[in-house]
Amino acid sequence: MSLFGKYSQEESIFKNEIALDPNFTPRGPIEFRENENKYIANCIKPLLQRRNGKNLIIFGQQGVGKTLACIKVKEELEETEDEVSVFYINLWKKNTSHKIILELCEQIDYKFTQNKSSDELLQIIEQKINQNSAVFIFDEADKAESIELLYSIIEDIYRKTIILITNDKNWIYKLDPRLKSRLMPDSLEFRPYSQQEIKQILKSRMQLAFHTGAVSEDSIDEIAKKSFQTSDIRTALFLLREAALLAESESLKKISKAHTQKAIEKLSEFKRPAQLDKDEEEILSIVNQNNDKTTAEIFDIYKTKSNSDKSKRTFLRKINNLEKANMIKLEEVQGIQGRSYKITKLSDF
Repeated sequence: MSLFGKYSQEESIFKNEIALDPNFTPRGPIEFRENENKYIANCIKPLLQRRNGKNLIIFGQQGVGKTLACIKVKEELEETEDEVSVFYINLWKKNTSHKIILELCEQIDYKFTQNKSSDELLQIIEQKINQNSAVFIFDEADKAESIELLYSIIEDIYRKTIILITNDKNWIYKLDPRLKSRLMPDSLEFRPYSQQEIKQILKSRMQLAFHTGAVSEDSIDEIAKKSFQTSDIRTALFLLREAALLAESESLKKISKAHTQKAIEKLSEFKRPAQLDKDEEEILSIVNQNNDKTTAEIFDIYKTKSNSDKSKRTFLRKINNLEKANMIKLEEVQGIQGRSYKITKLSDF
């Protein structure tokens, strides 16, 4: 018999597996983020009257719905308003001014970018965008190598709202004062979800993802409890999907507590990306043994232990990668030599 013959005839435990993807945008309001969504919308509303909008910095730790809320606003605007263009760019992926400009060209459907300078392309972008109003959503803004492009957007785009999303609540204080005075942004904090809120979000996703009765109440409670420890809704979605895959591998139609426990054991694999290089693995090991030390202290240990000739700039880039991977948390502290960061390892699973 074919390896896949029986499997293809079985009914999957999933009704719509994509509902467990962290990037999935549910229909209707984003649960427990109604007030935040209204705040974002109020910053944009003046654009609907062809006036300038308000700029906004959104901050909060990873996995608390910052990006999802902005994407929801983007989708609703695109469905209802023809005269407001919305541009979403992740600055961790497009981290230089030229990359951002090329991405904007892509989003305005301008293809003739070869052999043109950044300034020439920026002029074309401005002419196109200034025909209407615009919302710029720059996600992971603190990860950009340069945000000089913001000066041009502020000065040369007539009617706009600029939304900057960051995990670092202190990032605004690190901006060039001239840029900050031009932006004059409001700020909006996304607080972590409570355990009960995580449980309710899970139940809503379950209704979309599974057939009725596929998940026991005990399993939901266990996943919500573990996810609350990380304050990251993506952890909950990973655990739920992983437990379902374990059940399905046994040809079962219901997730048991045993499946949930096995999924929790695999959580460390989810939190440790395969793309960590040797240096990042070594730095992570040092942090695990030296919790709550500053970046300067960890760098000294790293240089001594590894006999490395890596520059501090390279080291800090590795630290940023680990923070991005949700392996560590950085907290700004004031030291004898000025501003520094305390590195805290996140929970081991």
